[in-house]
Amino acid sequence: MRGTWQNNGALTRSIVSQVLRLIRVLSLAGMVAVTPACGSDDAPSPFPDPDLALEETNPDGVPYPTDRIGGQKRRGTHPGDRMPNFTFRAYRGPGREGGLQTVSLAEYLDPEQRRHKVLHLQVAATWCSICSSELEATVSIAEPLKERGVVFLEVIVSGATAGKGPALSEVDAWIDRHKTNFPTGIDVAARRLGGLGVNGAAMPHDILIDTRTMEILDSSVGAPVDVGKYVLAALRWVEANPPSY
Repeated sequence: MRGTWQNNGALTRSIVSQVLRLIRVLSLAGMVAVTPACGSDDAPSPFPDPDLALEETNPDGVPYPTDRIGGQKRRGTHPGDRMPNFTFRAYRGPGREGGLQTVSLAEYLDPEQRRHKVLHLQVAATWCSICSSELEATVSIAEPLKERGVVFLEVIVSGATAGKGPALSEVDAWIDRHKTNFPTGIDVAARRLGGLGVNGAAMPHDILIDTRTMEILDSSVGAPVDVGKYVLAALRWVEANPPSY
C-alpha cells in the first residue's frame, strides 16, 4: 500500500510528533521588521529579473515532469502537485562566489536519488527578521544534511519594502550578512512563485519537495521552530515511501 505523509506505526509516531511540534510562526508578527522609511524615493531599484530560458531536463538528461504541475501540497494519502519548473537568476554559493548564474528547479529532479532526496525551498524577504533567523539556522545545518540527501535553495522575493523588490544590492547584503552556503535566487515581487500562493508581504514561506518526482510535500507560511527536524521529517517520509508518481 502506498505510504502517506503521516505514515503508520513507529514511523507515524516519529514523523507526526516532529511535525506537530513544528509550530509555525506567523509571518505577520515579523512585519515589525519592515523599515519605516523603505518606501522613500531613495529606495534602490528592483533587480531587472529577466525571463529565462527553460531548462527541460535534469543533469542526467531526464525530462522534467509536465503533468500534475501546481501548488497544492500533499494531504494525507492524496499526493501533492509537482513543483513548477521555475528558473531563477541566482548565486550558487557559497556566498556570491561565481556571480549570478541561472538555476533551474530541473536541476533538483533526481528520480534515482543519485544526488539528493529532499529539496527545502525557503522563500524570504530582506525586511523579515524571522526569515533572517531561519536562514541563520539553516546555514549551520546545510552541509551536514547535504550528506543525508537534503539540499536547500533560498529565493528572495522582497527587499526592505514588503511585497516590493528586491534590489540586487539588498540580496548581496543579505548573503554577505548571513554567509549563505547554498544557492540564493531572485524572484522580484514573487512574479513566479506568486502563482503558488507566495505573498512577498507574508514571509517566510517554506516548501518541501520530494526530488524523486518534485512532489510538494509541504507548503506553509511561517518558519519551523526547528529547521533540522522539519526537513528530516520529510526525509524520513521519502525514505519510507515509494514515489507518488
